[in-house]
Amino acid sequence: MARVLMVSLSLPPFRESQTIRSAYLIEAAARYGVQFGLLTASVPDSYADPSLYRLIPPEVPCWRTSFPHYSRVRDRLRRLRWGRLWDYLYANIAYRLFIPDVYAGWQNHAYQLATQVIPSFRPDVLMSASGSCTSHLACARLSSDFGIQWIADLGDPWSWVDWQHWDTWYKAIRNSLLERRTLRKADSIIVTTPQTEALYRAMGYNQVVVIPYGYRAEEFDTHPLTEADLPITFVYVGSASRRARNLIPLITALASSEVPFEFRLQIVGETSVHFYKTALRLGIKWVDFTGYVPYDQSIQFIRKASILILIGNRSPYQVPGKTFAYLASCRPILYLSQIGPENDPALSILQHFAGVRVIPNDVSKLQSFFRNLTLDNFHEWKLQARTHLSEKLMLDYKTDNLAKIFFELVNNKIRSKILC
Repeated sequence: MARVLMVSLSLPPFRESQTIRSAYLIEAAARYGVQFGLLTASVPDSYADPSLYRLIPPEVPCWRTSFPHYSRVRDRLRRLRWGRLWDYLYANIAYRLFIPDVYAGWQNHAYQLATQVIPSFRPDVLMSASGSCTSHLACARLSSDFGIQWIADLGDPWSWVDWQHWDTWYKAIRNSLLERRTLRKADSIIVTTPQTEALYRAMGYNQVVVIPYGYRAEEFDTHPLTEADLPITFVYVGSASRRARNLIPLITALASSEVPFEFRLQIVGETSVHFYKTALRLGIKWVDFTGYVPYDQSIQFIRKASILILIGNRSPYQVPGKTFAYLASCRPILYLSQIGPENDPALSILQHFAGVRVIPNDVSKLQSFFRNLTLDNFHEWKLQARTHLSEKLMLDYKTDNLAKIFFELVNNKIRSKILC
């Protein structure tokens, strides 16, 4: 049985998209005989989602450091007078200046704990996983000191994200240098899209493997064909901001279009206060902001939606993690694109499915779409979405099949070590 020590801050119960991705992989790979040990940090209650624990086998051992420095500081600032303001200022400064990211320094705590864990757990392979790139720094050092093969699961590109915005130029330069110095020590790199694979191969990294985000079939075993009961509910699930996934064009377009049926908009997740202010300014009564909900509840919102709203990234390398759960739910998807179709990796997936409508994230384009959306159109759209799971491509995104790629990668690393 192969043993993998995964080092990452993004493990249950830490509530973020990468946690779900890692948990999916851990659970599915365990069925192939991969034994995981998890090394992570304690999670403050304000960042925890206990429902995420159910995604990983209960027998998987876990070792935790104390809270990362960033989490401790924010927790203290919130208790001060004007705490929300101090917390906001600190978070924004840390985001722009801390290297490799806001959790800078955690790699040292992870390394120290791993030196105590490795002699007893005896991993065949080390694995680091983003969100925080501090996990890659810790594993680079551990791999060198203990002579253990190391797989770096990047997900999205490391330093490229910082180059997207003018106000993170300092961080982009530092992270570019740190990324090259660190990843040259990795035995394999995992990414989520073929576009990211091509980017890293062009940078000189040859051992790059694509493992998409994927979906758990267990979450969507049944898909009741509900009638188009009014109101039709548009549902967005996930985090969003004006900088990344801007919902203001959608809200504005729905408010200014004469939609020919009764509807509601449900926004589920941590989103910008500017979206709420926009709805307030427009006097909208048909939008609901739920804030963050636990993972289990987010799946229920997806399953019950009339129409799911998906907003693409402004990136040629990133696919929103919810893409695959949306497809597996067999619900109609309205995809709001933010870059040209020739560069959009999410669109390269979605274009294979009939139950998807693609509109630029632009007020005028959305207004035109909503004005022409009738109940008959919706019924046709709904029936098309029911075919999603019958598409052969969906098999490639099941966690069981993605875990097989990972299982083979781990076995190859172990065999190469034996041959050496």
